[in-house]
Amino acid sequence: MDFTKKRKTEENGSTNSPPPSTTTLSQEDIRRILQPLPQDQLLDLLQSATLRHPDVLEDVRSLTDRDTTLRKLFVRGLAGETATETLRSVFSSFGELEEGIVIFDKTTGKSKGYGFVTFKHVDGAVLALKEPSKKIDGRMTVTQLAAAGTSGGPGTNLVQSGVTDVSLRKIFVGNVPFDISSERLLAYFSMYGEIEEGPLGFDKGNGKVRGFAFFVYKTEEGAMASLVEPLKTIDGQQVVCKFAVDNKKGRAGGRQKPTQPGFTGEGMLPPPQQPSLPGSMLGSQYGGPGNISSYTGYTGGHQGPPLINN
Repeated sequence: MDFTKKRKTEENGSTNSPPPSTTTLSQEDIRRILQPLPQDQLLDLLQSATLRHPDVLEDVRSLTDRDTTLRKLFVRGLAGETATETLRSVFSSFGELEEGIVIFDKTTGKSKGYGFVTFKHVDGAVLALKEPSKKIDGRMTVTQLAAAGTSGGPGTNLVQSGVTDVSLRKIFVGNVPFDISSERLLAYFSMYGEIEEGPLGFDKGNGKVRGFAFFVYKTEEGAMASLVEPLKTIDGQQVVCKFAVDNKKGRAGGRQKPTQPGFTGEGMLPPPQQPSLPGSMLGSQYGGPGNISSYTGYTGGHQGPPLINN
């Protein structure tokens, strides 16, 4: 063997030599390698590494968990009998909880219909928010980030924050079959778009429909799509769909909703000759404080389920 040639090959570097170990790279070296990559590629790399390596997930958690607003959720529409233990039991299935509490009135001792849940890790909150509508004690509740609320607090219609005007995303469904389940209604109206809240309108005591329901879509397009055909047949029963009207905005000359095919009137629906419904019934379905009863399309007086004129 020619040791002279072997020595020259080693001095010049062999083509068969193993690649340098990553342990020889410093953090600064890695940063220089990653720096030219666009943000979406960096996110893809980090996402893949987080899923494959538990230690990376722990590092990501240690950074994101510092921000409580990413882990704290607001839950509204709770039944009066829902206890803190029940709320914690439902949400603990998504991850370890740091806190969970139903808010009660200090004077009456009754539930205010809402509560808060704080997860120990941000991924628990992310999983819980995948399905914002959850049935708890027979009531369809709404879950969202607590930080998404407005400065007025939990009673100021948190759903509107950061989204388009709720009045352009909220629909009224009349003549709903009394034996239909909330899950069936939700599945049907989800065909038109992602639903942020609903169905609302179920009796607080027995969890059954009162003959009407409300839905709030995440987008105006979803609400509009659901109203292209205002008369629908669900389980053999014909129901009527309209925009829910904020009476206060109508009186104040607020923004009107666009007229839909098959509707009468000038865009503010339902028509004024419709029978009325006491606001207290609608307010109770939300379970939370604040005057929400104005989003009914009615003005009070009728003591039963609304009668829908087809």
